[in-house]
Amino acid sequence: MTIRVGIGVLVDGEAPRQRVLIARRADHVVLGGFWELPGGKVEPGEAVEACVMRELREELGVRVIVGQPLPPIEHDYDHGHVTLMPFYCTRASNPSDPDHEPRNLQVQEHRWVEPVELPWYRFPPANMSLIQRIGMDLGAR
Repeated sequence: MTIRVGIGVLVDGEAPRQRVLIARRADHVVLGGFWELPGGKVEPGEAVEACVMRELREELGVRVIVGQPLPPIEHDYDHGHVTLMPFYCTRASNPSDPDHEPRNLQVQEHRWVEPVELPWYRFPPANMSLIQRIGMDLGAR
């Protein structure tokens, strides 16, 4: 069985000072303690873009605009096969909106990091090619 996962690569700022939002998974969940690009399982009948918007709102309290898709990533874990479906996103609110800044609603912590810093964090194995891609994309902008 394949688990479809929508991922939001939330980018803030302008080149060359762009940052990406990452979050640390709760210890009690699958892949607990790993850092991730926020997202989650796509519900039956749900569009992937809607999943990304819902998950960032539920996990971090931010409203996003889903933008450019990135290539899907297939990966086999002991707990199942996943298809990661990442999208670049921007915040949908302005700085005066209370939902503009992320909050730790369903994550242990979050950080804004520069793309070159992403490899310094421990991400799940399925995310490694995505981390490299983000570094190349945002470094080239």
